[in-house]
Amino acid sequence: MSQFTRRKLLKLVGRAGGVAAVYSTMKALNLLHSPAQAITKPKLTAEAGEGVKVAILGAGIAGMTAAYELGKAGYNCTILEARDRAGGRCWTIRAGTEIAELESKQTCPFDSEEHLYFNPGPARIPYHHREILGYCREFGVPLQVRINENRAAYFQDDRAFGGQAILNRRVVNDSRGYMAELLAKAINQKALDTEIQAEDRERLLEFVSSYGSLGEDYRYKGTDSAGYISPPGAGLTSGKLYKPLDFSELLKSDFWEYKLNFAEGYNQAATML
Repeated sequence: MSQFTRRKLLKLVGRAGGVAAVYSTMKALNLLHSPAQAITKPKLTAEAGEGVKVAILGAGIAGMTAAYELGKAGYNCTILEARDRAGGRCWTIRAGTEIAELESKQTCPFDSEEHLYFNPGPARIPYHHREILGYCREFGVPLQVRINENRAAYFQDDRAFGGQAILNRRVVNDSRGYMAELLAKAINQKALDTEIQAEDRERLLEFVSSYGSLGEDYRYKGTDSAGYISPPGAGLTSGKLYKPLDFSELLKSDFWEYKLNFAEGYNQAATML
């Protein structure tokens, strides 16, 4: 009977569960050290890799970056890629691009215009991804600002407003106004006195009133931030504001579950590129 080695075990695990299963097994067997935690690029001298050959698996961003940095240090790098293109998950589809999957193949029917394209993989670079942005600058890769939130778009939920689509800016600003009104009431009723200093009460009321566009009575009655039924114009044409949405309908909806604050997340916030 042939010896059952760790290598054979990992091969069997790989056949059954793929790369993720092999990785987990190697960690459990203490065959992997802790993952790299580098935040900045390694400092390699120009002659550090002279005479050394390196094989890199995968021509994605990580593989190509590794080859580029090692190449500057004199390493002789070869990138091995199973696909017929570089980029990994990063891929821009334009007119005529062939998309071949396991059981289908299709060709992109876009017109041949430079501005017509689709990124089916990663479509955005957050502002705090400084390293990849640095490489874009170094290689002269043109970037476009990505608008990740549109206050003129619409939200829709079958459970609220009779399924009617509601303007984003109305949802956002009416929700803010109602919450500010509730907080102002709590402050005026001294329900928060155990949480705030007496000298901060007036300042906090001013803040809440400004934040939620409240009236002098600290009630929310609408705001131009939510938009207009008929917009303002020249002269005495002041425009007609939307009436505030029903608060109970807002609570029925799923808008506040993620749509209201989606673009505030660390990986989604402006400026996106």
